[in-house]
Amino acid sequence: MNKLDWLLKLRQCQRIDTLEKIIEYHKYNETGASQDEAFYSAVDHRLAELTVGRNFDKVPASVWSLVK
Repeated sequence: MNKLDWLLKLRQCQRIDTLEKIIEYHKYNETGASQDEAFYSAVDHRLAELTVGRNFDKVPASVWSLVK
């Protein structure tokens, strides 16, 4: 799966704690390095969206300063 596929799945998460549970589950699941890169990139993207409360095709640079 690529980043967009992961992002569309992760957009079902409406809260940050739900997203964190998925991250924990994914840590114990065996995947390839390219899958991990796409997954964590999508996680960062979704975390930025949840922090601001809007969906983005491309996250603006100003939003990244708000993400913990």
